[in-house]
Formats: sequence, C-alpha cells, structure tokens
Amino acid sequence: HSCACPQCGEESRHLHATYMRKIQDIPIRCKPTCLHINVYKYECDNPECGTKVFTEPLSFARTSQVRTDALNTLILGMAMFMSNEGASSVLKLLGVTVSNDTIQRLYNRIKFEDDPDVEAVGIDDVATRKGQTYATAVYDLKDHHMIALLDGRDGTTLKEWLKEHKKIKVVARDRASSYAKAVSEVLPECVQVADRFHLLQNLMEHLKNIFKNELPPEIFIRGGQVLDTPPKKISREKKADESVIQQLNYDNTPPTDAYGNPVDYDDSANNYNSAEKKRQAENRKKNKR
Repeated sequence: HSCACPQCGEESRHLHATYMRKIQDIPIRCKPTCLHINVYKYECDNPECGTKVFTEPLSFARTSQVRTDALNTLILGMAMFMSNEGASSVLKLLGVTVSNDTIQRLYNRIKFEDDPDVEAVGIDDVATRKGQTYATAVYDLKDHHMIALLDGRDGTTLKEWLKEHKKIKVVARDRASSYAKAVSEVLPECVQVADRFHLLQNLMEHLKNIFKNELPPEIFIRGGQVLDTPPKKISREKKADESVIQQLNYDNTPPTDAYGNPVDYDDSANNYNSAEKKRQAENRKKNKR
C-alpha cells in the first residue's frame, strides 16, 4: 500500500497504523447498510514536511464522516421537498435513521464555491422557510451549479454581490422587478433574459388571455361541427335489453362440496330464538301496523 501526503504530495509506503471505520451507506431493500472499512495511516518520509502522520482519504466519505456522500445527498434531496421532520420520518421507513437536527446541520455545512470570473448567471428566489423566509440563489449557467445563496429577495444583497462580479455579461432571471433593478444599476450593459421556466409561464398566461378574449365561455360540438346555438336535449326512452336478460342464468340449487354433496347452510351464528332477534321481529311487526 502507498498513499500521497496531502501536505507535500510525496508518496509514502511507511505504514503507521490501521483502524476500523464504520460508515452508513444507502440502505438496501429498506435495510440499514453500514460499511466496515480498514483505514490506513501513513508516516510522511519528507523531512521538510510539517505533516508527520496522515490518514488515507476515502473517495466516498470525508474525514470523520459517519455517512457516505451518497447517503448525505439522498438525505438532503429528500429534505428539499419536505420539512426536516417529515424527511426524517420518510427516511426511517427507507432504513435511514437520522434526526431533523442532523438534517439541518447537513444543510448548514453546505459551502458554495464562488467564481469571481463567471460571465453568465441565473438568479431566482428560493424559500428557505415557505411563506416566511426567502433567499436569492445565483447559479452558473454553464454547468447550472449554485455559486451563491444570498439573504432576502429585495435585491439589496444581490447588488453587493454583483459589485464583486463585474465580468458578468448575461443574467437569466425571473420576473421580479427587484432583481432587474439591481442588475441595471450595477451592470447596466449586462443582457437580461427570462429563464426557461418564466418564459414558458409568460407564454401560458398570454395564451390564456387570448382564449378568454377570443373564445366564448361555452362551445357546443355535435358530429364534429361547432354549433351556433346550444343543442336541445333529446330525452330517450329507456328499455331493458331482452337479449341481456336472456343470457342471465339463475341457479337456485344449493352449493355442493368437492365430492358433490350439498352444503347445508349453517345458521348457528344467527340464533333467531335469541332475545335480541325476537325483539327485532316484534319491532318490525309494530312498524308494519
């Protein structure tokens, strides 16, 4: 075994120690799944390096992480569409035991890598707490990854962020006037376009207005032709289909078992001589009178 030192990059084969690491992974068939991994520690052979002992890194889990990156992605993805408490309950059914506080801590650890040289961004508002707290999300339009999450959606924090990103040439935004005003003030030469979602939303609203103005509230069609006046309702006499009645076969013979013997009806569960049955029979007679 060998591993490169994370500080100086020199390859080391000097094994220092090993230890067992337990990491929870994505469940299999709704059963909790844990990985038991032998992790190696190495000694750096570079005398000029300040790191004496380092641990072999894992590609699927970071240092001191008790869950794999894939499982954390599943947890955060589930929590995006519901509350932390709701996500915790659903994940428990799938075989993942995680509290709502742990989900919140995972959210707080998310770091966005800003790019000061970005040239095309997308701006949209997101709800961190639906109906109460909103934020402004900024995406890189080249690969659609988030590079900033700003507080509020009134454009104040967006202005400060745009002042540090003067190379932006294209901004795809929603229809909020606060974002348009912020971009126009800080980057007046920047091209502002509507994103795909809001462009389609504008088209649908425009088509709805056309339909409301051009089409009548009710349209009557008969035989593939549009009628100018409402059709008169034609009442049809309902008759029983004798051919269907003739196909019905009524069999009143008692059922038989596998040997052909008639099966007697067992009325032991219905004791008609009980006081309750007699009282019900008397009440029926009184009602008939």
